[in-house]
Amino acid sequence: MPIPELEMARVTRLLDKFSERVPPEVRPELAYVYHFERNSVVLSERRPHYRDRSRQTEHEFAKFVYSPRVGGWSLRWRDRNGQWHRYEGFENVPQFRDVLKEVEADPSCIFFG
Repeated sequence: MPIPELEMARVTRLLDKFSERVPPEVRPELAYVYHFERNSVVLSERRPHYRDRSRQTEHEFAKFVYSPRVGGWSLRWRDRNGQWHRYEGFENVPQFRDVLKEVEADPSCIFFG
């Protein structure tokens, strides 16, 4: 089941604000982008390719999964092999802003290194 329209609007507003934290003068070199996939949202880092600056590369680093049954969000992190893993302690969190704050704080250094 897809994310409800009202929840999608909340998520979009919060992720747009998250993306704006990159200073305008740095945005040609780094941008945070996201896309919706059925019941989840994937957050990526976009940068110019190191050899061909006319191309962009994207690195997906966080995935937020919505559970319509519970009405909450779960957080996933991606390993170097492209596999998604549960982020312990963040299953079925009612508010999207709370899981996004965990990514921003990154206490385990798993999202931003």
